[in-house]
Amino acid sequence: MNRRSFLKWLHWLSAGLILYFFLVEPEDDVQGALAKADALSTHAGMGVLLALVTALWLGMYVRKGLAGRPGPKLPAWGKRFHELSHKVLQIGVPIMVATGAFAGLAAPFAIRAFDWFQITPGIGGKGLHNFAEEVHEIVFNGLLIVIAAHIIFHVGRHFLLKDNALRIMVPRVLHKYL
Repeated sequence: MNRRSFLKWLHWLSAGLILYFFLVEPEDDVQGALAKADALSTHAGMGVLLALVTALWLGMYVRKGLAGRPGPKLPAWGKRFHELSHKVLQIGVPIMVATGAFAGLAAPFAIRAFDWFQITPGIGGKGLHNFAEEVHEIVFNGLLIVIAAHIIFHVGRHFLLKDNALRIMVPRVLHKYL
């Protein structure tokens, strides 16, 4: 598998994980302490998976830069937005992961990823943990805005400019659907 194909799979894996975090809040609509602990355990485990994907992707970005080029059909503003949005995502996702890790480390209770292995010591304070959770949620919500703009931009260029932007971003097995 070449670098570009690997990045496509990382792209869609991280998109799926972020969609999971958008759809499933660890403590919303969950009754009982055990159910909340299970929800947080799953959230933490998915966070560890996203951290691994993010570390791989960030390492590749730091080593070789952006893989995608803006494309010749984009106007000047589109080329600037393309580069800026990708750089913001390359930095924003690791920041979001880091704030989640800090929220977990600041927790006054131990957190187990997928109820399988402990990832935090459980020695933080409640006030610091609540603050870290708020920061994590604000960063996540800001990242969702950037992701929405990113999606609108690429879907728009695919259909308005007809430059096959979506075909470029999906794995080859899905090309027949675009």
